[in-house]
Amino acid sequence: MVLRDDTINQTMLVPMDLRKLIPKDHPCYFIKNVADHIDCSEANREFADTPGEFAYPRELLLRLVLMSVFDGGLSSREIERRTQTDVGYMYLAGMQHPSYRTILRFKREYSDLIDEAFKMTIKIATEEDLVKIHHVSLDGTKIKAKTSMNKLTNEQQLKIMKQHLEESIKLDEEEDEELGEESGNSVPETLTNEEKFKKVYEKVKESSKDDRNKDKLRASSKKLLKQAEKNPEKILEKLETLEEKLNESGKDVISINDPDSRFMVNKKGRWEFDYNGQIAVDEYKGIILASYITDHPSDHHELIPLMEQVKSNLTGIFNEMPSNFQVSADNGYSTDANTEYLEENGLDGYISSRKLARETKKYNKSEKFFGKDNFTYNNEIKTYICPLGQPLYKISEYTYDDKPRISHWTKECKNCPMQQFCAKGNRSRIIQDYGNPSKIRMQRKMETSEAKEIYKLRSKTAELPFANLKQNMHLTEFKTTGLKQVNTEFKLYATGHNLKRIYNEIRTKNN
Repeated sequence: MVLRDDTINQTMLVPMDLRKLIPKDHPCYFIKNVADHIDCSEANREFADTPGEFAYPRELLLRLVLMSVFDGGLSSREIERRTQTDVGYMYLAGMQHPSYRTILRFKREYSDLIDEAFKMTIKIATEEDLVKIHHVSLDGTKIKAKTSMNKLTNEQQLKIMKQHLEESIKLDEEEDEELGEESGNSVPETLTNEEKFKKVYEKVKESSKDDRNKDKLRASSKKLLKQAEKNPEKILEKLETLEEKLNESGKDVISINDPDSRFMVNKKGRWEFDYNGQIAVDEYKGIILASYITDHPSDHHELIPLMEQVKSNLTGIFNEMPSNFQVSADNGYSTDANTEYLEENGLDGYISSRKLARETKKYNKSEKFFGKDNFTYNNEIKTYICPLGQPLYKISEYTYDDKPRISHWTKECKNCPMQQFCAKGNRSRIIQDYGNPSKIRMQRKMETSEAKEIYKLRSKTAELPFANLKQNMHLTEFKTTGLKQVNTEFKLYATGHNLKRIYNEIRTKNN
């Protein structure tokens, strides 16, 4: 046997075609095909006849960004590194090496191309028969913002900082008049001198006695004031923006780093600055049909925007929009407006009621045997049945606080041995339905066994994509700040999820 020569330092006589080094089923070819369907000509025209260095083609950067989310959401620095070490990325970049700053600017400035890429994944999935639009599930989840609890501020902190920055600016103006340009803008020493701290802020303290921290600034506020040494006007402008955002949010606190994020309770019961990610998923192969970020902590107002985005994304893909397809959502979407929307648009809705949510989460009902959730509505006889089997008949229908109410009761309560436990001192037990007729119809619909079976599709349809985004793609905290940038980042992750699903299905079909 003879040893091969060690050719580590051998150069090539002719240029190498990178495609000879890449397996035929490598996903980089699939990513290139997807990017080729997106028109970047208008974006490229922005750089025509402009001074400066040559700009990278937008389709080149788009290919790299799509490949990065396919691989699990890589950072811009990691993308830059892989254009020098990974053959697949070298091929997509055409052996060029855009810097991470260039990639970051592309994500920030060309969110429309990323949105087009997301819509393209839906179109390709439909062409590959991976989208049926028979059952669409909606869901939302809290995702941590790029900030921490140490970076929060409130109205009082902002008031103190604004007052002293205004004093600093006024002092600088007086010094400029007296001394000329020799004195520069600077925050007075007393602002960051802890010994003089209390005296300086005494005049702006409020009279409230229940807050012991009214006379001091948080460490994050001190750090922000320290940044004002070079440009107090800029920091004052930032404080005014923070104050405006705080008033818009209706909350008591706001993040200095990301004022668009909101104080929410995550699934572990902890308070943190989060965003609420919303998705609509097709049940057949788990393709995400709509995705966006909101700063609302609850899902009450998100069903209509999600469904409108689904319609928009499917326009032009289907010759005729499917009608009367099933739409499922958890109890967080159970509002009068949402149920009305489903009925008005001819959609077969399945929104969980509070009772079904408690059943699904297996709450212990033994402590409240005669609670309303243990009263079953019988759709055949159109009335409630108490836990002991006694029907409660409809007695009245009226409006209270501009909301319809329907009451059910029975005279037999006075003869019931459990009357004192169920009616709690009243002559009889009254069960009331609240909300507009569409919401009441939805609640009664969800009492049926058929509706409960269909609703079970929601958990595996909507929650599995979130599991993929968080566990496999590591979307546990956003890398960007601001609602617009976070929306783009979330859309990228949703695009990556779709790309992975489509690629795996096509490869399985071809094998």
